[in-house]
Amino acid sequence: MPETSSAMSSYSLLKEELLRSTDEMLAMESIRGCPCEELREKIETNTFNLVVVGQFKRGKTSLINALLGADILPVAVVPLTSIVTIMKYGEALRITVHFNDGRVVEIKPESLPEYVTERGNPKNQKDVSEVIITYPSPYLKGGVQIIDTPGVGSVYEHNTDVAYQYLPKSDAALFLLSVDQPLSKAELDFLGDVREYSNRIFFLLNKTDYFCEADLRESMDFSKNVLREAMGMDVRIFPVSAKLALEGKLSASDQLVMKSLLPQFSSVLSTFLMEEKGKILLLSVANNLLRLLSQARFELDLEMKSLATPLDELRAKILKFEEKKKEVLLEKTDFDILLDGEIKRISKNMLDEDLTAYGNELRLKAEANLEQYREDSGLSLKELKKLLEGHIISEVRQAVNAWRGIEDEKLAKTFETVCRRFITKIDETVDSLLKFSSELFAVPYEAVKAEALWSTKSRFYYKFMEQPVGLEIITSSVTLALPKFIGEKIILKKMKEYLHRVITMQLARIGSDFEERLDKSKLDFRWEMLQRIEATIEGISAAIEKGTSQRSKSEKEANERKNQVTEILARFDDIKDRLMKLREDLSVITKW
Repeated sequence: MPETSSAMSSYSLLKEELLRSTDEMLAMESIRGCPCEELREKIETNTFNLVVVGQFKRGKTSLINALLGADILPVAVVPLTSIVTIMKYGEALRITVHFNDGRVVEIKPESLPEYVTERGNPKNQKDVSEVIITYPSPYLKGGVQIIDTPGVGSVYEHNTDVAYQYLPKSDAALFLLSVDQPLSKAELDFLGDVREYSNRIFFLLNKTDYFCEADLRESMDFSKNVLREAMGMDVRIFPVSAKLALEGKLSASDQLVMKSLLPQFSSVLSTFLMEEKGKILLLSVANNLLRLLSQARFELDLEMKSLATPLDELRAKILKFEEKKKEVLLEKTDFDILLDGEIKRISKNMLDEDLTAYGNELRLKAEANLEQYREDSGLSLKELKKLLEGHIISEVRQAVNAWRGIEDEKLAKTFETVCRRFITKIDETVDSLLKFSSELFAVPYEAVKAEALWSTKSRFYYKFMEQPVGLEIITSSVTLALPKFIGEKIILKKMKEYLHRVITMQLARIGSDFEERLDKSKLDFRWEMLQRIEATIEGISAAIEKGTSQRSKSEKEANERKNQVTEILARFDDIKDRLMKLREDLSVITKW
């Protein structure tokens, strides 16, 4: 795509250069404890989540089809999308349906409406978690993922719940408006929630082909004024016609594509992705590699210094280093205690409070829905009992799955914030040890600041129990033989009790899963961080020992080792120069 090719191409070249440097460092034994494989994985798996949100019937699905230049997602004249669909890059069109019980099924494109539409999968009776579509669109290269969410504000309340579930996953939100429908209060309320989770919101006014230029300008001005008041700041609105854009791309008509105004928005969006997300990641990885190089170089310089230092002087300095090492190990113990306290705070304060608050909210909402089902059913007592049982399971499953996704992201972000604080402390401890050793042995050390790239890797595991606990109604025969208005009251009372038990049980399971996940993540983080301290101590000690042991060898062997170190240092300098150049190139990325 012309509008994205320049930024994507420049980004890809810098990304490949960084991967090459990472692989070179990975192959060098002199870089102790190098997490280069993890850094490489971060570069390769980096994704940009563009969550497309808005009221129903604003044309979200049509916009995605237009961006991709293919008629992939189904559209219709009624509220349609009921399941989140994630578009990511792949060499061919492939569609996989992911279910809440862990099953994954690949389907044909023509079967897609059976899983993602309200008609094909009403109220998500098929228990679909999400649908993932791979497609060879240039727009999806570089880790871009477009997430199509159900429209909010329609008669299908569960669609709104699903849309909210994916807000925390967004790096940017594409908030779609429409020229043929003015901004509603419900739309503005939803915008307030979007702002809580999305760092950047792009407003698009769709269906511009409906209006003449004068009417379009009036619609734009109205929307701008309303959004300015809601956001408390000036906003930019991008007018587009998804319909014209798709028609133009399918027919290879540049004139139609330009008339749709989509290229202007695509250019701004691609630049944002490169600057705000891709640039930050590449800079962080480059700085982490430079930090590793600096430490590895210091150890080699220390080895060379040990070769030339008189033994008595060297022994005295080693004793001082051992004292400093004891201080550092004591700090490591303090680190353990503080980390345990922070994780307990997250678990007992945030998680417990959120579980209680959501449980109370869900009980009230679900009870009200039960009352409505009884009033609207017009069914026999037997039919009513069966209907309410199925409704409880369906409603609790959908509601809890949606809330769990939001809570999952919230806890993960809180945990990562805590981890970053501790990483800063660990890096300060490591730097203080290196600085002390630098001054003690008179070997230069260049400290490089690098943003922590550690993050939670796996997701919380959760599975709704397939066979809920049975109900204890007086007896089916007695209850069903009672007059209908009495039987309804008894059934409803028992169903409410059952509803409370199901909600309590499911939230307790989620709470237990979350706590287990936090504890496992804490142990993984603790091991990885303490390894940094131990690897630094080991590296310095090994460097001194190598230099000292060379004294017992022949002059020829000592000189051979010096030559080896000189060659390694030259390779270090070459990689360093390339990384420094890459940082310079990234610093001017905003000029693309």
